[in-house]
Amino acid sequence: MTARRLLIIGNGMAATRLLDELLARGMSGSDIAVVGEEDAHGYNRIALSPWLAGEKSLEQLITHDAEWYAAHDIALYLADPVVSVAIAKREVCLASGRVLAWQQLVFATGSRATRLSIPGHDLAGVNVFRSLADAEAIAATAVAGQRAVVIGGGLLGLEAAWGLRQRGLEVSVVHNGEWLMNRQLDAEAGALLAQALNARGIALHFGARSEAFVGDGELAGLRLRLSAGQEQILPCELAIMSLGITPEMSLAISAGLRCARAICVDAWLRSSAENVFALGECCEIDGESFGLVAPIYQQAKILADTLIGVCNLGYRRIASPTRLKVTGIDLFSAGELHDLADCKSIAWRDTQRGHYRRLWFRHHQLIAAVLFGDVDDGGAFFDVIEQGLPVADPVALMLTGSAA
Repeated sequence: MTARRLLIIGNGMAATRLLDELLARGMSGSDIAVVGEEDAHGYNRIALSPWLAGEKSLEQLITHDAEWYAAHDIALYLADPVVSVAIAKREVCLASGRVLAWQQLVFATGSRATRLSIPGHDLAGVNVFRSLADAEAIAATAVAGQRAVVIGGGLLGLEAAWGLRQRGLEVSVVHNGEWLMNRQLDAEAGALLAQALNARGIALHFGARSEAFVGDGELAGLRLRLSAGQEQILPCELAIMSLGITPEMSLAISAGLRCARAICVDAWLRSSAENVFALGECCEIDGESFGLVAPIYQQAKILADTLIGVCNLGYRRIASPTRLKVTGIDLFSAGELHDLADCKSIAWRDTQRGHYRRLWFRHHQLIAAVLFGDVDDGGAFFDVIEQGLPVADPVALMLTGSAA
């Protein structure tokens, strides 16, 4: 049996950031073991879309290579996932049969890509886009001139669609909403985004429900059947489901930890079991779950302090703006756009240049902002939203980005 003081289950961006924070606080790497399900060292998952588009190299994705782990004497087990956790014994068992003991355990198991449970979802050519292995599999089969379908008109779906388009594929996006990125954009910004993507050769299908993939198991025979008022068939050689994420908590559930939508932890990332912690996409704090980098990196700092016994204030909610990583399209969104019934808004448009911005106010406070085209004031609007500053002149804020 191999034993180290701290064992981290997972080697994604949450885990590697935690490693950075622990080393910065003086913890020795010889006290740490990391188990990764993927056969990959630390990499930047956010950069997968630019990599698929050919805008970044594989080397630019890697953040923590084999030499880094070796230099810090961190024990790393790749492609050998944990299959069981015995909290009472303080042991985990890996798929290989290896048993690792621990004094402190961190779940950094991340999330899984959500799949539609429709007929044919497991046919050859139907993919998800979540990990480096997913991206490499898509890149290996994507051939210029092929037809590709992306199910999901959210942020990641559109970035995947752009990556395929950059590789020379004919791309269609199927979205069940009335406009693209309907959780982050209003209808007018969504329409401008649709125009920009159409101009780049991406076809869009709105209000469409994916009913089934049909094929004979060969890539050339794949077809997606839609229901959008009337049945429609989209032939394709490649398909990607991009429908969000589901926290990976199966190990935690089997180990007896308290879970709801994700692993339940307090503001210091402590789970329901002593000396067991969780951070990142696999955890929730007071019902809040996570999918963006900024709050997860904050968690890593807090957990590093917690693990070495340093007092801190615990996690506080942190908001993050939305930006789309599609070359030539500038888009910014901040605040909550799902509950604006009692808000007033003002808008500014430059129709010649295709620029648009809209701000929503409630009781003289800026609640949300959407910008398309000219996004230079996005950071200023975000600060006004987060600080809850009173806005005496909404028009002046719109034009100058200043609440003064």
